[in-house]
Amino acid sequence: MRDDGPRWHPQLLARETSPARWVMLDARDQVAGTIKLRRTDDGPRYRVEVAGGEVLGWATSLKTATERLHRVIISANVPGGGINGS
Repeated sequence: MRDDGPRWHPQLLARETSPARWVMLDARDQVAGTIKLRRTDDGPRYRVEVAGGEVLGWATSLKTATERLHRVIISANVPGGGINGS
């Protein structure tokens, strides 16, 4: 039997609350961040921000945007700021 790897992805946690706007929740069901699709001169981009308004950056796909936000959500709940943090 061939292992194709995990079938789960952080994108599955993103909830589209209105057209072109997604939120991701933390373990306490609080909004941890948002992703908004925007038109730019370089084409469509996803603006990624954590709750409170800090912009993490921009992504060219929803997949990449959710991965970035998910990493921040996970790191926020780990002592020392991450698995390998001190």
